[in-house]
Amino acid sequence: MIELSVRWTSWLKQGGRGLFLGSVVLCLVAIGYLATEVVKDLQLLNSANSDNVQWTLSQAEVEFLELRHAISEARSEPDDDLEKVVEEFDVFYSRVDTLAYGDLYAELREIPSFSEPLGRTRTMLENLVPLIDGPRAQLEAELDEVDALLETARPDLRALATAGLFQFARQSDTQRDSVAVTLSRLALLTGVLVLVLAVLLRHARRVSRQTKRRGRELEAAYARLNTIFDASLDAVIVADEEGRIQRFNPAAERIFRYDVEEVIGLRIGEVIVPEHLRAAHDAGMTRMQETGEHRVVGHGRVRMDGKRSTGEVFPVELAVEQAQTGDEKIVIGFLRDISQRVRAENELVEARDKALAGEKAKAEFLAMMTHEIRTPLNGVLGNLSLLRETRLTPEQSRFVHNMAVSGKLLMSHVDAVLDIARFEAGTAGTQMEVVHIGDLVQDVIDSQTSPAEAAGNVLGWGWIGEPVTWVAVDASRLQQVLLNLLGNAVKFTRYGRISIELERLETPAGASPMVEFRIIDTGVGIPEQDLDRVFEDFQTGTSNPAESGQGTGLGLGIARRFVTAIGGEIGAESALGEGSVFWLRIPVELAEAPHDARAPDRGSAQFVARDILLVEDNEINLQLAQDMLRLIGHRVSVARNGQEAVDAAAEQRFDLILMDIRMPVMDGLAATRAIREGQGPCRDVPIVALSANVLPEAKDRFIAGGMSDFLGKPLDKQELAQVIARFCTDKPGVASATDRVTAPADPIAALKARYVAEATELFDWLATGPDDWNEIAERSHRTAGSAAAFGQPELRLALLKVETAAEAENATALTEAVQVALTAWKNAPEPRVD
Repeated sequence: MIELSVRWTSWLKQGGRGLFLGSVVLCLVAIGYLATEVVKDLQLLNSANSDNVQWTLSQAEVEFLELRHAISEARSEPDDDLEKVVEEFDVFYSRVDTLAYGDLYAELREIPSFSEPLGRTRTMLENLVPLIDGPRAQLEAELDEVDALLETARPDLRALATAGLFQFARQSDTQRDSVAVTLSRLALLTGVLVLVLAVLLRHARRVSRQTKRRGRELEAAYARLNTIFDASLDAVIVADEEGRIQRFNPAAERIFRYDVEEVIGLRIGEVIVPEHLRAAHDAGMTRMQETGEHRVVGHGRVRMDGKRSTGEVFPVELAVEQAQTGDEKIVIGFLRDISQRVRAENELVEARDKALAGEKAKAEFLAMMTHEIRTPLNGVLGNLSLLRETRLTPEQSRFVHNMAVSGKLLMSHVDAVLDIARFEAGTAGTQMEVVHIGDLVQDVIDSQTSPAEAAGNVLGWGWIGEPVTWVAVDASRLQQVLLNLLGNAVKFTRYGRISIELERLETPAGASPMVEFRIIDTGVGIPEQDLDRVFEDFQTGTSNPAESGQGTGLGLGIARRFVTAIGGEIGAESALGEGSVFWLRIPVELAEAPHDARAPDRGSAQFVARDILLVEDNEINLQLAQDMLRLIGHRVSVARNGQEAVDAAAEQRFDLILMDIRMPVMDGLAATRAIREGQGPCRDVPIVALSANVLPEAKDRFIAGGMSDFLGKPLDKQELAQVIARFCTDKPGVASATDRVTAPADPIAALKARYVAEATELFDWLATGPDDWNEIAERSHRTAGSAAAFGQPELRLALLKVETAAEAENATALTEAVQVALTAWKNAPEPRVD
């Protein structure tokens, strides 16, 4: 609205000024026209035309009288005066002829009172011409008749003079009236013009005042503009079309380190453009001058290099605009020194690269640690599985079961670490599996029985309402959450009762069933003000070490992440000194009991012995897996690296190949590709990966590499049997008695002996100073895993340092690491499996 008003006011001002100027022009034109008319009238009045007419009229009468006078004298003295009569007649005749034919008398001849007497007078004169021009004697004889005839014409001459004088008097009056009117109009217009000029003078004075005010404003604006120009932190450079510098502000002096007097008049390319950009700059200036094409002007900020007076080249941000000042075009450049910003960006990129490298290193570290932790766990859980097959007392069976559950939970702790990394990376996903929910809770209870009994607590669990049995759920995360909550309850409860209540919640039609777990204890409780933060990372329930046992404060934070990941919710209620209730609600999918829920019965007629190729470079893990397969009842062939596996697969068809990933000579993925791409009998045989690296991306890589499935280490006999049953279903027949192989009478002792021989052989070989870095790293890694399985952690760490030095190909570090490892081997305790 304001803009419209301003435009309307401006239009009115412009329109009023135009109307005023138009009025002035019209007045001047009118005055000029009237002045011209006055001048014409004055010239007319000033001329002798009208006087000549009146004189001629009066002179005609005079000459008439002169003619009669000459006739009168001729009658008295005819001899002397006849010629004078003729002469006077000719003059009179000429005067009348002038009145009859002269242009000045045209208007008079149109008046009857003038034309009629004129006609009679001419007739009379025409009648006298023959006599006047005839013989003089005849003229003399008839002079009386001529005089009488002239006397009759006397009234006509008087009428002519009277009519002419009357007409010319009337014309004079008309001319005077015309001149008066013209002069009146001229006076009026002159007055109007004077008024207009007065208004114009007033307007001019107002315009003058406005001009002065605007001049002062323009001067102030110019001063402000100069102040802004001088105070700008960015360099501002003004140049003409040819690139010659006209203005150079203080910021430009500071940035480019020139004095303004040094650069005025110089070409901008010579001052601030580096040598490597000079040709492009000159070409752009030439193109702009010749064709008007702009590639930088008006296109916003661009990044380029600038040059200081010292020759230093530095990054600048440039914006160029073009303006018109009168007939001259100027180019304004705005330049900013972005050295600091570029340096900060480079540091940020470097920091990002370091962070990415750190994340990659962390991921590699987690993968390595997972592999390293799972390797000894493989030995522990594998030996527990073998121990379960031996004759045990009921109490020993319970211990073995609890140890197995604890081992699996320890494995879940390792998986939890990986889950946290996946949460941070945003790649965490759920892994649904069908489980018996009661068995899962019972395993959690069993794992905490010993610490609960040590604290004098009683554990129990049960359903409220109708129980739910088989469900599809992310069992690993659910078990980890329940174990964390139950472990906290045991930690903060003394001589009390801890129970897990399960209840199926009512849900709307079509929604997934929900199960609520409540872990109830009679412990110390949690203050109300702490309930809102117990699920935050690094928050503990109390600061009293005697009461809390002091943890890291990460457990409930991890539990919250896990519950959220599987689509549930978690919370807590507590009263200080009375106990706590931690609850979680998770969605589940009801499922049927799987067909392989129980281990296959080797005595059943449906059991079929399979030919299985086991590929494993670690002797301990090889022995454990071989014993498990033979206990189940299958025939086993072994290969200790990928190349042996490829050779064996080319000679014989197997029902299943169990392939380790990291091996010497040829790794598992390369061996799998070789078998799949070859023409041997095993190219379409199922190949199952064996690896301690259980990261999802690793599993995906194994499947993409041509493998059929994945089994994580440590191997579980139940899972192993399920995989074999899934992939080996098309071969009929039953196993014979010779196919069923039982474990050695004392498998642990045999494994110990194999381990001691392996370690002794390694150190004897290292003493020879081998130069194959890869083999040193591989054998040290393999023996380190066995040392961890047999309770020699110091030796394991020392061998890992040998592996690291070999991978770095550092001879000095390798020598020192070998000496440390040899000392650790000599001082290591007796190999044992706890």
